[in-house]
Amino acid sequence: MKIAVSTWQDQLSNVFDFAGFVLLAELAENKETQRHTYELYGRTGIEKAAYVRQLGADVLICGAISQPAVMWLSRAGIEVVPYVTGPVDEVLSAYLSGTLHQPRFSLPGCGGKGGGCRARRRGHRQHKTKI
Repeated sequence: MKIAVSTWQDQLSNVFDFAGFVLLAELAENKETQRHTYELYGRTGIEKAAYVRQLGADVLICGAISQPAVMWLSRAGIEVVPYVTGPVDEVLSAYLSGTLHQPRFSLPGCGGKGGGCRARRRGHRQHKTKI
């Protein structure tokens, strides 16, 4: 399995469409075996989505993401786990342990009175989410 994480320094990028890099973690038996970082600068959101597919990602964990990029990734069979924030290593660990739903990983502004982003994410199961 390959998990892509849009990054800014050691944190998840707040918006996938504006992310400068994507980290690709390769897993075997639920343990990380390799990690590579790829540059995304100069690409549109859809071009970034296409590049994530080209890298062979099965999952994309990201902050906010445009609807066209989500739709493109979903149609390509890539699970999108949006509205996530936090340090990359902690996010990957939480995803693998099934604890990414914790409030500390919710992107600020996505859990207001109307439910917002968190409500949309809460209704999806970890590891099987397709938006």
